[in-house]
Amino acid sequence: YLGQGNGTNTLFTLDHTPTESKNISIYINGLLQMPATSITSAPFQDYSVTGSNVYFTTSSLPDLGSIIMANYTTNDAI
Repeated sequence: YLGQGNGTNTLFTLDHTPTESKNISIYINGLLQMPATSITSAPFQDYSVTGSNVYFTTSSLPDLGSIIMANYTTNDAI
């Protein structure tokens, strides 16, 4: 669970650092979001990952009350 959208926040922080930014999937209200274009070669992106920070693009901000979930691998002890 990353948090709940408020319509303005672009930054969410993971509890642990992913092994690689390509090893993370982000969901808003159960819908998979498109990662950074360098990973997928898609013509658009919804978010990018730097360390344990997830940044949403302004065009993909989670709406007020949206539930944001992350699925990722980590080397951290949990």
